[in-house]
Amino acid sequence: MINELKKYLPKATDENSIAIYPMMLALLLLATGIFFIKTETGAPDIGVIGNLVFLSVLVIIGPYLIKKYLDHAWIKSLEEQFPSFLRDLSESQRSGMNLIQALSAAAESNYGKLTPEIRRIVNHYTWGVPFERIVEIFISRTKNSELMTRSMRIIKEAYASGGNITSTLESVSRDVAVIKDAEKERKAALGQHVMIMYAIFFMFLIIVLALTKILIPMFKQQSFSLSGSGSFGFSDPCRLCLGSGDLNCAPCSVYGVVCSMFGVGAGVGCYYTALFFSMLMLQGIFGGLVAGQISENSVTSGLKHSMIMSGMGFAVFSILIRIGFLGF
Repeated sequence: MINELKKYLPKATDENSIAIYPMMLALLLLATGIFFIKTETGAPDIGVIGNLVFLSVLVIIGPYLIKKYLDHAWIKSLEEQFPSFLRDLSESQRSGMNLIQALSAAAESNYGKLTPEIRRIVNHYTWGVPFERIVEIFISRTKNSELMTRSMRIIKEAYASGGNITSTLESVSRDVAVIKDAEKERKAALGQHVMIMYAIFFMFLIIVLALTKILIPMFKQQSFSLSGSGSFGFSDPCRLCLGSGDLNCAPCSVYGVVCSMFGVGAGVGCYYTALFFSMLMLQGIFGGLVAGQISENSVTSGLKHSMIMSGMGFAVFSILIRIGFLGF
């Protein structure tokens, strides 16, 4: 699956392609919405532009996140086989092989994604590249793995100082194996917390939908009585911001775009619909970042959870409004 996805992405070394191509497509989408999609009055359709902005954000960050996921999966697959590789390498040397013979024997074994990297090491060694330089090349290719980087630097220093490389390999392989086992235990223990974050998001989604379905029609009424002793009225707070340059009124501009995206008319219904939708998006984005930090100790890894949560929230909100369930 990972190899199939890599076929449709630019080369991993071409970082600019990951940014430039999606940016060009996003600009094309926005230009199409601004210059070719008009309202009856000939003005740009703000609702369409708002949807295109949301789609453009996905187009821009989508390939980057996919590449990050593929790189992360590749590194993890290398780390899984790394302790076995070091252990077999030390055992081969104990049996009387020199370093190049042990590496050549390892290159013929199956270490998954690590096997091509071992063969690359052997090729460099046979071409006369110094071992220290080979290690630096390997480190540069696996720089996203702190575990492998530290391990290879220890091996490099042991080799350069003329120490017992076999003992060093055995020691490093044991330490790496212990660290990987600890990571597996941590992931298993914290996996349920990620599910809790998703459960919280879905509960929040249901609450927002309930508020939108039940309360907004009540808000749109001029007033309703409280215990027969008076009335309590709801109004659109953004009407006070018309023509105002106050910074506190900035959210009202965003709310107007959100309402145009969903085809909700201006007024108190628009205000609370946009407010609840914005709260849902913020919950999805930051909830996903927290889920990534908990599960993989990386906020960047949490971006995929943010995309899933916010994307699902947007899709549910949009579909329910289009089918008339959330009618205003």
